[in-house]
Amino acid sequence: MGRRGTQTLVCAAVAALSLFAPAVASAAPDDTYSGSEMWLHYVPVSDPALLAQYKASATTIVVDNADQNKVFRATANLRMETGSAEKLEETSLQAARDELVRGLGGLLGQTVPVQAGSSAGGVPDGAIIVGTRASSDAVSQAFSAADVNAVGDEGYLIRTVGKTTVIAGKTEIGALYGTFGFLRLLQTQKPIASLNISTSPKIKNRHLDNWEGTRLYAGNNAAGTGGLNGENGTIFNFAATGASATRNLPVILDRYIVVARALASLGINGFEINLVNANNVYLTSAYIAQEAALADALRPYGVKISLAINYTAPTDTRFAPDVLTNQQLDPHSAAFRGWWTRKAQQLQAAIPDFMGFTVKANSEGQPGPQDFGYDHGDGANGIASAVSALGMKVFWRTFVYNADVDNDRLKRAYLEFNYIDDEPQPDGTKGRFEDNVFLQTKNGPLDFQGREPIHPMLGRMENTNQALELQVTQEYTGQNKMLTFLAPMWEEALKSDTYATNAPADKRLVGNIVDGSAQGHKDTAIVGVANLGNADNLTGNHFSQANLYAFGRQAWDWTLKSDDIAREWVRMTWTNDAHAVDTIVQMMMGSREALVSYQTPLGVAHQFRSSDHYGPNPSEWVTQDDFSPVYYNKADSAGLGFDRSPTGSNFVAQYFPTLEQRYGNIATTPENLLGWFHHVPWGYRMNDGRTFWDELVYRYQMGVEYVTWMRETWDTLQPYIGTRRFGEVKSKLATHEADAATWRDTLIGYWQEFSQREVPVDGGPLSAKIVVGGKELGGFNLSAAAYSIPVAAGASPAITAVKTADPATHAEIVTQATTVPGQAVVKVTKDDFFGPIVKNYVFNLVPDTTLAGLRVNGTSLSLKPQVLSYNAVLPKGVTTIAKVEATAADPAATVVVEPATAIDGQAKVTVTNGAASTVYTVNLDVANTGSDEFTGAGLGSQWHLVRPDDSRWRVAGGSLVITAQNGDLQGTANTAKNLALQDVNGDWVTDSKLVFSRPLANNNEQGGIIAYANDNNYVKLAWEMSASTQPINRLRVVVIREQNGTATTLQVTGADAQRIVGANGAIWLRLAKSGGTYKAYYSTDGSVYRFMGSTTLNVEATQAGVVAFNRGGTSTDLDVAFDHFRIASVGDPVPVATMADGAVNATVPATLALTLGTPASFGPFTAGVAKDYTASTTADIVSTAGDAALTVSDPGHLTNGTFSLPSPLEVSFSKSAWTAPVSHDAVTIGFKQHIGATDALRTGAYSKTLTFTLSTTTP
Repeated sequence: MGRRGTQTLVCAAVAALSLFAPAVASAAPDDTYSGSEMWLHYVPVSDPALLAQYKASATTIVVDNADQNKVFRATANLRMETGSAEKLEETSLQAARDELVRGLGGLLGQTVPVQAGSSAGGVPDGAIIVGTRASSDAVSQAFSAADVNAVGDEGYLIRTVGKTTVIAGKTEIGALYGTFGFLRLLQTQKPIASLNISTSPKIKNRHLDNWEGTRLYAGNNAAGTGGLNGENGTIFNFAATGASATRNLPVILDRYIVVARALASLGINGFEINLVNANNVYLTSAYIAQEAALADALRPYGVKISLAINYTAPTDTRFAPDVLTNQQLDPHSAAFRGWWTRKAQQLQAAIPDFMGFTVKANSEGQPGPQDFGYDHGDGANGIASAVSALGMKVFWRTFVYNADVDNDRLKRAYLEFNYIDDEPQPDGTKGRFEDNVFLQTKNGPLDFQGREPIHPMLGRMENTNQALELQVTQEYTGQNKMLTFLAPMWEEALKSDTYATNAPADKRLVGNIVDGSAQGHKDTAIVGVANLGNADNLTGNHFSQANLYAFGRQAWDWTLKSDDIAREWVRMTWTNDAHAVDTIVQMMMGSREALVSYQTPLGVAHQFRSSDHYGPNPSEWVTQDDFSPVYYNKADSAGLGFDRSPTGSNFVAQYFPTLEQRYGNIATTPENLLGWFHHVPWGYRMNDGRTFWDELVYRYQMGVEYVTWMRETWDTLQPYIGTRRFGEVKSKLATHEADAATWRDTLIGYWQEFSQREVPVDGGPLSAKIVVGGKELGGFNLSAAAYSIPVAAGASPAITAVKTADPATHAEIVTQATTVPGQAVVKVTKDDFFGPIVKNYVFNLVPDTTLAGLRVNGTSLSLKPQVLSYNAVLPKGVTTIAKVEATAADPAATVVVEPATAIDGQAKVTVTNGAASTVYTVNLDVANTGSDEFTGAGLGSQWHLVRPDDSRWRVAGGSLVITAQNGDLQGTANTAKNLALQDVNGDWVTDSKLVFSRPLANNNEQGGIIAYANDNNYVKLAWEMSASTQPINRLRVVVIREQNGTATTLQVTGADAQRIVGANGAIWLRLAKSGGTYKAYYSTDGSVYRFMGSTTLNVEATQAGVVAFNRGGTSTDLDVAFDHFRIASVGDPVPVATMADGAVNATVPATLALTLGTPASFGPFTAGVAKDYTASTTADIVSTAGDAALTVSDPGHLTNGTFSLPSPLEVSFSKSAWTAPVSHDAVTIGFKQHIGATDALRTGAYSKTLTFTLSTTTP
């Protein structure tokens, strides 16, 4: 393209001829702004001095030949939707010019003219010149060919030349990127007077993968997972219906152009537009025409498109007559490669810059080459070879986890790909993958968790192009509900040392692997799974925009610091106020670590419910083991976490030696990754001296405490933020806090079932004790929302001191209770390792109705705060009802004991203090003593059999052996035989070791233990053959709860479960009863138990024992040997005691004593001056009566001889009535005398004798 005329850089004051000057876009008022422009919402610069400088430095826009180099358009009459605010650009320089018009107009608050040409006298001071050396003489004069060549095809330069600013690229795309880079300086209010910027992307291919409706959290419906008015919520409309049917491509919507501009502002140059679980419809001619229109609209912004494809697409009849059979899906065959070549040619004809394909194969149900006897290398190369001549690439995802490869899911990808990368080739090189194949690998070895170790394939695939895959959409990181800034996670990954032995020592970081500097890769790539949808703000949560922004910035330069990126985004998106910027950045920077803390701390991974990957469900088992949280947590009574050390799955061996050794040793494994690599004992001592259990609990709590801080902090920012966006974020943060608390409470409660440890108190980062009424009170569980504080009658409810466990914390009494009942709030804050955390202690101060002592037959029970129900376990054979006694903590409270009416009955203790009362219950249980080791010749007397069949049971070899036979308990089929039961009562724990004579082979063969009320009400825990013909889920540990004839099931199944009972045929089962709740556990060794869940039964189980039967099966060759049956009551043991009441007597004579103190004196009265005079004395009261009253005779008037004062004497008491006996109670008696200004006073002494009376009505 030739230049038009000449251009001289002069500082000339000339008028600009505005041939093309679009109107300045007027930003929506901040109070109503929706976020629809993301970080390209150009608002006026807030600093007046800086604004003046900017106006002087940006007076004119000069983009020569902006209309000359038009991009390819396949779509005739490509058009925007009617009424659009955006416009279609024809060149990249047009896009740059129009962005400057829009951006400078908004930032400077005035239209900045566009100068159509500069040959008529040069350019004025303050000109912003944009172009390439080919388009602009001004650029040629400012930059040499070497300058622009140095930044490459996509880099740019910004330089102050005289009193102008020149923005240049080797290509028009580079110049466009530079335009956005320049505007970013103004948006973030950086100086622009003396610029010399040169930058280029470190990674060549910077792409987004658009997963459409899957993992979509940015739709415009209420949940964000779909769309309204016929749209499905995705960013691009291909098949919208109803009211949106006319808005399908090829019609271009405003949001497409906003996205294109936003991506160009970050330098993102590729967009794979459909879900990786690919629908072949995107390869049809009709869709290709729509895709071509989209590509036309995106092309001026440097954004190229690609498609995700299905390996078996050639067999789809929609492509008839060009259809292959399954037998023709040989990736080496001419038929297979020819089909993909033809399809790629069809795409390239419509989209000349079509990038290629992304493939998810043999993963999560997607077909692939392994289905036809080939490996991933064969499949990738088959397609890559077919499109190589067309300049296209194939991004082959390594997210594969075929369970047949290895039991540890994390090992599978490496095992399926590494050998192909290492495979020697005929030319002496290594690696079978074609040069246009990228292996697209996630940052971690699992699936986009909040924290993962780096993927071991990063650095190991030195002979193959590697594309790093990051997830911008927040599948596991809070979706559209939680404020989670992901840049720190990506920075952590990119700057992690792989310790690759095949890379220079200073080029071993993951970022070096990805940008090619570590191992010499020339073609490099980074891919982000996009978070875009049709929501007004395009990402569903205003702060989710920050993740897209951060991905683009880190894709351009992975060495950038995440806090710098956050600061940029905040200034471009929210405000430039220094306080607000600092505050929002601080919120963002700790949010990811907080998320990890309340979701998956210390390396405990993937505890999400399978339905949506949002909420917690740590106990969930699904049909595939590695979809199940229990597969990852491996929780048992010994500890928590997946042992991937050399003594476990040895996943660590896939890393380079330094990391292999570090991760293989629990002592050197970073604490935030412990659960990824080790089964960590609950008592393992952490670096800070706490046990693993305590640290785990505190981490969950700290995560929520950070979210509380974010919510409270956001409220302080209202003056800086527009009404709509402020309110929407406020609502999200409230949800965030509540859902984070659900994570905390669910996980702590679940792990506690395994650890059997108390939730730690008093030693946490925000733990505090308070002093009320002279008593120091603590033991506050930081997870609780509020705490009850008992206050003795008449005592002050004021908190007089707060004592924090950590001296670095700050405590503030926010409010005090002034009455009882009343409420006080104490706020405790601290800056911890990931940011500020806050705990608001809400104390409800209530009358003291607690117990100081609770005794059964004179034996004290173990009282615990807030526990209102207790079990007292009496010896077997007790014949008398136990006596329950109680003592209140407050002497003013009354205690009433309602005794039990039966030996195994329940006593109630009611404590009343004023209007408040609390009821305690004491369950009197008789010890269950029926444990049996089966060492005798037969069953003990404690046993009885339901539906006995003596030919099918025996006691032999130290076991009770029951031969399973036809019979059932479920539903109406109450035919199961030889249920061996004994009478039980109260709460208890029972366990048994079961040994099966052979592996279970037929449906419903089983043996187990049972809590039994009758055939229609029971809880059974068993090892069972559930479905003998199933490939995986055949055997199971199962809890059947039948209540009133209706059964419900809780089970542990899956591939791992098939190995619970090993070659020795043994399994240990445990059932624990507490009231109507039954908890089930199992063990493979009798030492370490796993909790599997709980159920409830609303009918009291009065019997417990063992069972073995087949339901409908007819086999009779399975023996179930019960090595023992042990049962223990739960509660405080109470010995038998004979109690007799003995008396000791005393009498109290009736006493009413009133002793007055020193007579009161007013002192001198001053004549002619109005004044109230006061005086006082005291009275000492002693009364043995049921009530007493203190009165005074009519005081009358003070007299002086015959003179008396006009105003009467007034008398008051500090206390004048008693409702109970009292001893030496001090009463203040007050006197007041009014002297008026005109009162006549006689010289001398005034006096009056008063009579005080103490009386009673109940002596």
